[in-house]
Amino acid sequence: MCPLPSGLPGFWQGLKDLCFPPACLVCGARLPTGEPLLFCGRCGRDLVPIREPFCRCCGKPFLQGTGPSHFCGRCLTHAWHFTRARAVLLYQGAMAQAIQSFKYAGRTAGLPTFTELRKQSAALDDLAEPELILPVPLHVGRLRERGFNQALLLARRFFPEQRQKIQPAILVRAHHTAPQTGLSGPARRQNIKGAFQVRYPARVKNRRVLLVDDVFTTGATVDECAKVLQRAGAYEVQVITLARVKE
Repeated sequence: MCPLPSGLPGFWQGLKDLCFPPACLVCGARLPTGEPLLFCGRCGRDLVPIREPFCRCCGKPFLQGTGPSHFCGRCLTHAWHFTRARAVLLYQGAMAQAIQSFKYAGRTAGLPTFTELRKQSAALDDLAEPELILPVPLHVGRLRERGFNQALLLARRFFPEQRQKIQPAILVRAHHTAPQTGLSGPARRQNIKGAFQVRYPARVKNRRVLLVDDVFTTGATVDECAKVLQRAGAYEVQVITLARVKE
């Protein structure tokens, strides 16, 4: 196969920017060509990357704290089924609006920006190398309605060189549940209980699994996933989300 002329990729990018000029994901302001993050200066200032110190288990940031990371009060008394959960940014302001547009309005133009933010994050450095990468699944009815699983799209963008590890058929949503939005922590746990199933337990047994989702709110959804994966024999379950709610 003949190599492309060296200037051709730049030409196509320029043509793309001419036809579809880059714009802020939140306010729609025009952005300079080649901008790696689709946030204008004003909306970009609203982003809060998660940095240390944060909880060594659930990843909750200690926003007013200094010093090394440690366990939060909740994780000292609550037994999770995952070993650690990490998120890239806080789910608030511009980030929350961008994720909602992606998730509910199908604005996948934000995926390269989310990927770049993930690359810049230091909060994920202590995650161990996974053997399987599993997106949190949608029920088939909701998948048809939405047209895509946002967790699967994030997994593919976050781990492009580990595509063979991404196996969405292993963990499935066996039961339709009401939306979690607006529910309290206990209500979320009850709502999601029994919703997930491991379709191929042999592929999970003795494997280190990384769960991928868009937002960590109370942890109920990813913990229910981790529970069924543990019961199927997973050696360890870790969690990565694009954002997490400030508690």
